[in-house]
Amino acid sequence: MGARTGEQFLDRLRKTRRTVWLGDERVDDVTAHPALAGAAHTLADVFDRQHRYAAECLVPDPDTGESMNISHMMPRSIADLERRNQGLTRISEATVGLMGRTPDYMNVKFACFAARHAVWAGADRGNEEGAQNLVRFQRYLAREDVSLTHTIIQPTIDKATDSRIVGNQVTLRKVGETSSGIVVRGGRILATLAPFADEIAVYPGLPIPAEASTYALAFAIPVDTPGLIFLCRDSVAAPAPIPSTGRCPPASTSRTPSSCSTTS
Repeated sequence: MGARTGEQFLDRLRKTRRTVWLGDERVDDVTAHPALAGAAHTLADVFDRQHRYAAECLVPDPDTGESMNISHMMPRSIADLERRNQGLTRISEATVGLMGRTPDYMNVKFACFAARHAVWAGADRGNEEGAQNLVRFQRYLAREDVSLTHTIIQPTIDKATDSRIVGNQVTLRKVGETSSGIVVRGGRILATLAPFADEIAVYPGLPIPAEASTYALAFAIPVDTPGLIFLCRDSVAAPAPIPSTGRCPPASTSRTPSSCSTTS
């Protein structure tokens, strides 16, 4: 596909059946809800902007030749860094820097991860499969121009014990395995771009104690994965405060906290 337009971005949002709650209301279309539509269309303009300023914001995919956002570039020189800086500056100008989690933010992060994939493989190459998965995922992000959010923060339950993690039944943890992957349950917070993302990446933001192996998780899943729920903070774009009774949404096997929060 290569670099998407704003309309392509909005169209995918409309077609993706994510579970988003804002107060006591389930939001079916984040591109039309009054508390979220403004951000959705601002982000669409960010996608269009990369085409308006193509000379600065787009580069050819090194394998396919298709145009991709410059944030996917893996800089190999000072000139590359300067070129990327020019493109990212153009993108941030769209919101005067007020949107700190436009998709280019995670694009740069995963380009860095993939460029140093040997670090993820480990000194003994024990995680070689995981490192190669990371490389393939980064190429997917670039070629499909994916809008990716992330969540790396544990919910605060008790500051005296939260850092130990072990035994915490609220935060995200592995509860099982299948032939194709793992089963997780629990919550994370601060997935800022979540209502407008195609995928969510989950990994630790802080060191994990050695005995907390079931909490040491790193994966990415589509936002319409069954059981994944996004609980939004109040919107500053809403015309009036979002009413809330303090009740939780219907029970699910998966929850995840964001700006939205996410629960799984």
